[in-house]
Amino acid sequence: MDSESTPPHNSDQAPSLLEKLLSVFLGNNDPEREKKRLLKQLGKSLSKSRQRLYKPKGQQAQPAMGKLFFDIYQVVGPAQHLLQHADESSGLRDIVVESYLTEEQKQLKQDFSEDQIRALADTLEPKELASTLKDTMVQFFSSFDSATVKEINDTYNRLRTFVNLVRFDYYFVLKKFDASIQENNFSIKPKFEAINGDYVGEDLKDFIEVAYAIDTKANWDTVFDVLNSYRGVDMVARPTWSKVLSTLEGLRKSNVLVYIVQHIDGDPHYKPVIQLPRERIVESYLNRARTTAEATLQKISGERRKRRIERLSQAVFGTTAVARSKNYTEKANLVYSKRMLAGFIHTEAINYLKAFLLDYFKRDVREVVRDILLVRGQWSTNITSQSLSDAFHQILAIADQVVEFDDALADEGEIGAKLKKAMGRIVDRDKTSANQLRQLLGEVNDRAKAMITDAGQNLIVLAKHLKAAIEDYDRHEHEVIMNWKQLDSMSEEPLKQRMAEMYKKVHYFVQLMQIYAKK
Repeated sequence: MDSESTPPHNSDQAPSLLEKLLSVFLGNNDPEREKKRLLKQLGKSLSKSRQRLYKPKGQQAQPAMGKLFFDIYQVVGPAQHLLQHADESSGLRDIVVESYLTEEQKQLKQDFSEDQIRALADTLEPKELASTLKDTMVQFFSSFDSATVKEINDTYNRLRTFVNLVRFDYYFVLKKFDASIQENNFSIKPKFEAINGDYVGEDLKDFIEVAYAIDTKANWDTVFDVLNSYRGVDMVARPTWSKVLSTLEGLRKSNVLVYIVQHIDGDPHYKPVIQLPRERIVESYLNRARTTAEATLQKISGERRKRRIERLSQAVFGTTAVARSKNYTEKANLVYSKRMLAGFIHTEAINYLKAFLLDYFKRDVREVVRDILLVRGQWSTNITSQSLSDAFHQILAIADQVVEFDDALADEGEIGAKLKKAMGRIVDRDKTSANQLRQLLGEVNDRAKAMITDAGQNLIVLAKHLKAAIEDYDRHEHEVIMNWKQLDSMSEEPLKQRMAEMYKKVHYFVQLMQIYAKK
């Protein structure tokens, strides 16, 4: 209130001895009577106010109240559209933090940007790259001292109070004082009329909550500099904002709006609850920076993995487009993804394995390894030939298992029928109804992984024997196979060349399977 009006006694103050005695004799201990007395005092106090915002007699909000809102609306209204999505914007938080960064901090931040990480990835091995980035991020994170963190958080929270004040619905309130007023039209002077105080009681409460949260003594230049960076324009004219701050300070000192609400509601004990924003944006900013850097590393790792798979596929199959599986496929996973289930998780590896075993191993490898080396070769020791034979026949058996496995997953196949039946038992609102299907899928995937692992291990054994055979071929005194000349005559193409090409292809295929084994 201004100096001409005296606020009513605060009911929280301890009454004097004289007041206690008077209340006993006059009956003032009656709550309703006390309430009426306080409201009467409120009315007298408000009627003497120079601000003339409210007329207690008749409980009327005066045109001066409309003008109060309009004067603030003129200053902050143009910013409403610009700050429409400020709540969802992490960019605004980032701008606040980055406005405080030193040149050294900016350089550190740049050092783990996506472009810089990609540049480093061209020269560093994955482990070395991860270690370098970790050191840079630790240095960047530790550069934020507690005083700077507090200042950044305070600036953002001050900005939030401004956004809340801007986004108050002034137009909705002003329409009550002048039905013809146009939104965001500040060139036409409105004609405000007195209205029933009940019409604006709740609006006043909402306004008090945002207006009282504004720190009228703070330095607002930092806030407006941030907002300028956010939208590229000044949100408000800074000199006029100073006038708004002066107005808000006067309203808070006089407490006139609170008294008006008390009188309108007939509640002299009403007190506004002012909730100040207390966000801690520095921590979330640093977490996002770390997450972004880690995501970039994962993306680069995924791209490297994809390129390596394509190179190995090209080396083994002569193409990157390999389609051999019929049922254990990504396409089949569509039905499972709709139920939020992982489905088949080794589809690419099984597809490559089936193609390699059926189209290459059963033909080219069998001809060289079994028909020539094992059947017609004179081995120096049975142990060596037996080891190669065991590995070969294990792989041959896996080739049949892969075909049987893939066929069994057809809709009418042994496993496919079970999966289809389990899928039909799922009830949307019963999570446990998917347990049987989840278990079946787990068993299918375990079987797929076992075949991939077993094939890889046996191919490694086979490759070692091929390498040993190639080395033995060139020796003057053979140590592994004694009759190379005879074996050479049984091959349509030079046997050593065929073994070398075969070793290379098996070696590349093992590398391909190892990529999936690490997944």
